[in-house]
Amino acid sequence: MSTQVLKVKTPIFKLIVAGEGGVGKTSIIHRYVTGCITTPIMTVGSEFAYQELEVNFQKVGLSIWDFGGEERFRDLMPIFCLGAHGALLVFDLSRYSTFLQLGFWMEIIRESAGVIPVILVGAKSDLPGGPSEDDIHDFCQRHGIIAFFPVSANTGENIDQIFSYMASRLIKATDEGRIMPAYSVR
Repeated sequence: MSTQVLKVKTPIFKLIVAGEGGVGKTSIIHRYVTGCITTPIMTVGSEFAYQELEVNFQKVGLSIWDFGGEERFRDLMPIFCLGAHGALLVFDLSRYSTFLQLGFWMEIIRESAGVIPVILVGAKSDLPGGPSEDDIHDFCQRHGIIAFFPVSANTGENIDQIFSYMASRLIKATDEGRIMPAYSVR
């Protein structure tokens, strides 16, 4: 008697995380993957994380690519963006200068990855300062950004939400035939 094995395909999406050095990209990813607060350390070149989550009763894998935002690593970014399905564009709400650099990062993302869903992430929402809501809204409108989330790796505010929201948008784009994820089979 033969036993039939049901194979389940899990879509895996490449998600890039970009922004200036020191804005909190690695802390956001670490908080999401481990649930813990981390001591900030500079990302040298790039780092990778993988996390599975469930969206609308479907398991989804996120291959999260974290890039060092320092000047010396910027030449590598276009290569790492190739094949990305979505992006988190991160700035530090307490450092206005990091908001002013977002256009540079958007240009790299669009030139290297094409028109993919991008979420604007204002990190360190637990600290004072930052651009006005109008400035943020205008930037999102100008660059076709799908959403803005203020987040805090320290408090956990909106950390899970940004990844869940992105995953749901990527599933929708897949269902509409606009993107093609990789798949793992179990």
